[in-house]
Amino acid sequence: MAKFRFRLQSVLSIKEKVEDLKKNEFGKAVTALAQAQRAKAEMEATRANAIEDFRRQIDEGINPAAFARYNGFIDKMKILIKQQEQVVAQAEAFVELKRQELVEAMRDRKTLETLRDNDFEEHLEEEKKLEQKLVDEIVSYKGSLT
Repeated sequence: MAKFRFRLQSVLSIKEKVEDLKKNEFGKAVTALAQAQRAKAEMEATRANAIEDFRRQIDEGINPAAFARYNGFIDKMKILIKQQEQVVAQAEAFVELKRQELVEAMRDRKTLETLRDNDFEEHLEEEKKLEQKLVDEIVSYKGSLT
């Protein structure tokens, strides 16, 4: 039986490497998104704690300087949270871009693998035909000897 050799094996190997690269990029993008979301959640928790402390201070009586500090800090946290929301939105868009690139790389690889499988099936059929032809020749040769 002749050895099967896929004519586009080098291209398939490159496509597999590209897909691995895209998987890594996608993973890094997802990690960056998670970090951005975590940072936003921490900012929101800090702001919520500051608001709670501010309300408690108001109930206990607060001097004007402390009132201004709390108010300024809470406003600053609100601004930082808005900025972090933009960072999260950009990270989400980047994740989606990397997801699309990964899907495209997977599609390219699968297309070549399907082609390889089809070529292998054709190879097997050819080998089967050759084997049958050989068997027929042997049988006809033996038949002519008797």
